[in-house]
Amino acid sequence: MQDSVILISTAIEPGARSSKRTASTLYGDALARAGLSGVLYAGGDPIALAGRCDGLLLSGGGDLEPALYGQTPQSHRLSLDPVRDTEELALLRAFCALRKPVLGICRGMQVINVAFGGTLLQEVAGHDGIPHPVTTVAGTHTARLTGGFFKVSSYHHQAVGQLGHGLCAAAYAADGLIEALEHRSLPILGVQWHPERMIPGLCTDVPADHSALFTYFIQRKPKP
Repeated sequence: MQDSVILISTAIEPGARSSKRTASTLYGDALARAGLSGVLYAGGDPIALAGRCDGLLLSGGGDLEPALYGQTPQSHRLSLDPVRDTEELALLRAFCALRKPVLGICRGMQVINVAFGGTLLQEVAGHDGIPHPVTTVAGTHTARLTGGFFKVSSYHHQAVGQLGHGLCAAAYAADGLIEALEHRSLPILGVQWHPERMIPGLCTDVPADHSALFTYFIQRKPKP
């Protein structure tokens, strides 16, 4: 498993001469701590990439186009990237088709929910840059990897609304918002917080160790 490669989705930012692909370096560092190699998505056929990589990390970032979940824009803070939406949804479908593990972080969790027919709350209070407590659901992979109760590093103004088909809630905030989700039969897990910012010796926005979340790729790897 030491040589397993995890594909990390990327944001697209405008540049003076061309657009740029970006992702936090903490994703690759966190994967390396788990004995995995992270590679950044720079375009290409999702089906071919799913065949060559061992898992998919849907990274954090801006907001999804509301039309993807049957809504019109309701927030003045929307930061949209329709190309990224299309790419990540295609990547998710390709990895799901091969039953390879997927971990969604922040925006990535929202991508998972929308891909399975769920909706988003376009504006929520008390979660953007505000650490807050989370309680996991007993018996879930999330609870096994993180424990039952902890404070998280949180940077989001949107959240999961109605859960998508086949998904179940795996953690809640004190205000009732869904903070983690899992698929009932596929190796898919999403968290609304930032576990890459909760690793001692790497980045610790809050006093909790969530490095174990990145071992999800090892534990849910398809058997040969």
